[in-house]
Amino acid sequence: MHTKPKIHVDSFEEYRISVLRYIEWMLRRHFKNAKKIAMKEVKTKQLELNAYENFRYLEPAKERQIILLDDDRIITSPAEKAIAEGKFFWEHTAAGEATRLGLGTKYLLNLNRFSLEDIARHIREETVQELEKAGIKGKKLAKEKKRISKEITKKKVLEAAGGDPRKLLNISLGNRHMLQMAFDVVRIAKQNKKNPKKILAKQNALIILNEQTAEEILEEFKRFVFFGLNPKKVLFMIQRSFHGIYIKEGSLFYDRTTEKNKRLHNHGQMVMQKAHDNVIFRVDPKNTSRKFYLTSKELEKILSTHDDLLSYNIEDLGYLTYSVDLPSLALSLELGKKGYNMVMEIVAQNPLKPQKGGACFFDRKLKRLVMIETNQLKNIKNEDIKHLNKNFNHYPKPVEAYRAIKKRGLAVTFEVKSGFNQSGDPEDYIYACPVQGETNFLVKTAYIMRKNLKPIHNWKSPATTPLAVRAMFEQEAQEGFKEFLRDIKKGKFRTY
Repeated sequence: MHTKPKIHVDSFEEYRISVLRYIEWMLRRHFKNAKKIAMKEVKTKQLELNAYENFRYLEPAKERQIILLDDDRIITSPAEKAIAEGKFFWEHTAAGEATRLGLGTKYLLNLNRFSLEDIARHIREETVQELEKAGIKGKKLAKEKKRISKEITKKKVLEAAGGDPRKLLNISLGNRHMLQMAFDVVRIAKQNKKNPKKILAKQNALIILNEQTAEEILEEFKRFVFFGLNPKKVLFMIQRSFHGIYIKEGSLFYDRTTEKNKRLHNHGQMVMQKAHDNVIFRVDPKNTSRKFYLTSKELEKILSTHDDLLSYNIEDLGYLTYSVDLPSLALSLELGKKGYNMVMEIVAQNPLKPQKGGACFFDRKLKRLVMIETNQLKNIKNEDIKHLNKNFNHYPKPVEAYRAIKKRGLAVTFEVKSGFNQSGDPEDYIYACPVQGETNFLVKTAYIMRKNLKPIHNWKSPATTPLAVRAMFEQEAQEGFKEFLRDIKKGKFRTY
């Protein structure tokens, strides 16, 4: 197996099998005797196995190579026009389980149910786990635990959060996300002297859910009367999870003896899944269990009528007061006219909690900027990465990226993670880990940076939970937000 296998995206089954062949190819390139490959070795060498093929040609991106976005100078009226005409496609990724937070599906997270002590405890536990992972133990670990207990207190959390989370409105993160979208669209409509109800009804959106909580979230849409959106223009997709992969005599197999080892295959699989038939659906707004499925051709037709698609991640905290980034949308539309089909924004690393994700480098071999996921960067540490992808990727003329992925699929990396076998015992498995950022290798991609560079601001771990609380208080403090929340179920759109 010398030729790199293709990842097939026509159906779940074709994708599922092609993943096995692809990772087998990765392993057999590295290990001399395929039949003797052991999971322990794969786990030890996964950073090397996943390494970006041009790793030795990478060098830090220089700011002169990046397109500058000056918020104060760019004209945003084309962006407002695209939204007002329903030419902007909203994609919301809400399938993730927030594994680093350990609190369940992101959409349903509700900080109103947590006390300051709950948050402090989560931060302390995370800090201790990181020390243990670094190999610290015995007396040194005991000493560190005492220090952590003294330093991470309710008082410290309160200072960072700006208030007690139990005083927040009783709204989940996902509902806050959708409400902010509707709130900002209504404001744009009013600023442009348009009918807000009609403009909101023009918006097209795709919400990506997971298998465990999809029905519960669909009911939330019903409860909030689809946040003022037209239910016919609101699409849903349930991202599939997959069994863990084990090795037997050099070949890979899914362990289908139990459901306890199933995991999502990251956001790259989500992107490829959209190319399958009968995975995107609408629901009856009065009975959300009734689903009406679309073919991939029907989705392709919808995308072809839009000028831009933005894939939003609901963990981004800046979104809670600023869901419509008019300057970046305006620049994306401008770049779309120049032949770009993907726009990736670069932000600074988070100094409070350096995180992994897409990292921007210059590839001397390809003679261009590239965005590489951190699990392909060998032993480069998070704190040593200067330029991170904001995870808000624009797709000007989105049908072009869709067609490219449908034709070629995305590259796949993997991670060895612990799951549970049929007996209920912990066991290591291989899980595919494709990323949507790999699209930058399939279509002409622009890399942009704000003139005033700001650090990434995501709710990814317990350490950033106080910032999430603060962002939610700021959302509720917006003039008219609470009134809008009260009225949205009634279909009223007054001046906010």
